[in-house]
Amino acid sequence: MPKSLNSPVALFISALILVVSISSCNMSTESTPESKAPEGDSTTMELNRLTDAIVKNPDKSGPYLSRARYYLRKDQFNEALQDVNKAITVDEKNAEVYITLSDVYLYSGKTQRALDALKKAGTLEPKLARIDVKTAKLYLTMSDYKQTFNFLRSALKKDPDNAEAFFISGLANEEMGDTTKAIESYQMAVLRDQSYYDALKQLGILFSIRKDKLAIDYLRNAAQLRPEQPEPLYILGMHYQDNGEADKSLSVYNEILQIDSGFKLAWYNKGYVQMVYKHDYRMATESFSRAISLDAGYVEAWYNRGYAFELLGDKKNAKKNYDEVLRISVNNDKAIQGLNRLDAMN
Repeated sequence: MPKSLNSPVALFISALILVVSISSCNMSTESTPESKAPEGDSTTMELNRLTDAIVKNPDKSGPYLSRARYYLRKDQFNEALQDVNKAITVDEKNAEVYITLSDVYLYSGKTQRALDALKKAGTLEPKLARIDVKTAKLYLTMSDYKQTFNFLRSALKKDPDNAEAFFISGLANEEMGDTTKAIESYQMAVLRDQSYYDALKQLGILFSIRKDKLAIDYLRNAAQLRPEQPEPLYILGMHYQDNGEADKSLSVYNEILQIDSGFKLAWYNKGYVQMVYKHDYRMATESFSRAISLDAGYVEAWYNRGYAFELLGDKKNAKKNYDEVLRISVNNDKAIQGLNRLDAMN
């Protein structure tokens, strides 16, 4: 029996590690994606409120920094820089001003200036561990691991319970290929902050790669912290799938779809499990169809739906799907092989 397209488990987890490593090292602007103001009138209202605060307190740096962070969230770097510069003229001895300035420079792609701003902040607040952690994060984006660990050690001397420092250490070790040390660092982060979502998720990923059942608890805990985000559950579903526990994986994918019926990866994986593990080819075609309805260019879903039709003996529909794969992805080897198999049946 020819193989379907590769299971998405290992590929997704490898990609996710890279994404988390990069995104977690972006300098914080004291906000999260969930805290962004919605578009439209509420956005205008937020900006007006921030501007009013400046008008009422023109001699304080805080309102300028708040509006600068707002502009950063909107990728309006020039406006953010203008507000930070105004904050400097108001309070040039405030370390928070230079910390925010480093964020502006980093998001603007000016790494050295971001480092210089953090250095200035460090001279103003030499005991503030957060500055060392932010500096370590910045060096990690540059893959300068020596400096990353230097600043993390400095941060932990000042604040031995700094969970973020241990988390960044985990990311650095993971990038360097030392997953054992990465796990130890993430566990230290969780020990200090049991609600550290990113650390719990990374532990779930790494233990899943090791096929260790500890992944289940870590991913469940992460999912409980952010029930609106399906990612930890998706990794959990893949953990079960990769370990041959088809029923458990299907249960988790259905759980995801209760949260977000438009999560195409859950539909795709559901179809994959139905086809490869349960041999329920008809149900698999329906799940792949749902994935395709959400993403018409989903090559893997088109191919595997075609393959499920082939396994059902429905050569006509199998050919339609393989042809669509070739329309989207010219010279796709899997689709060509599928069409050749169909020709050999005639």
